[in-house]
Amino acid sequence: METTKEADPRPINKKEFLKDLRDFKDLKQEEQKEVFNLAWDSRKFEIELYWKRAVYFWAFQAVALAGYFTILSTNYFDEKLHSLFYVNCLGFITSLGWHLINKGSKSWQRHWEQVVDILEDMVVGKLYKTVTTNKTFSVSKINELISLFFTLMWGLNLLSQLYNSHLDFSGEIDYKILFPLTITVYISYQMFFGKGRGRFKEREINLYRRSIKTK
Repeated sequence: METTKEADPRPINKKEFLKDLRDFKDLKQEEQKEVFNLAWDSRKFEIELYWKRAVYFWAFQAVALAGYFTILSTNYFDEKLHSLFYVNCLGFITSLGWHLINKGSKSWQRHWEQVVDILEDMVVGKLYKTVTTNKTFSVSKINELISLFFTLMWGLNLLSQLYNSHLDFSGEIDYKILFPLTITVYISYQMFFGKGRGRFKEREINLYRRSIKTK
């Protein structure tokens, strides 16, 4: 199969977008409403997913904080240093993932909002674009800031404990600190620059058909 060099998505204008939708202006009114409702439902679906993910990561943060303060308040615990470090790693990774997923979810929500903005003029008029105030608070952006706060809090706590730990490369290495630290750095790198990045390029789709056996 001939392969082509992957290319980044090219920008298109509103006119080309509407033409790609089977010439939206030439569709029947019922068909236009169907396309518009699909975009509107997709927007609502992304908002629903956004808050479901937020609850999911809030649970992780609650567990991590509870574990951290429980271990911190324990005096008779041989592995206290290492256990605190593990919890710090867990708290940092989950809060970083939460923050990046918030940004990703918001981008998809904004995508469908912009599609609705384009389509509604020809279906229902400027209903969604008409607002009653020119300034308010963004619920999703505030949630994004809170997730950033947790990420910085766990990150600073992790660095502080790492600074005071026994991780000394010139002497005996504490592998119970080195291993989780390496995993944390690796996963963080993958979130930013590896598999965690959504790249929209030309895709090759492979299809397979199952065979059936009849009597």
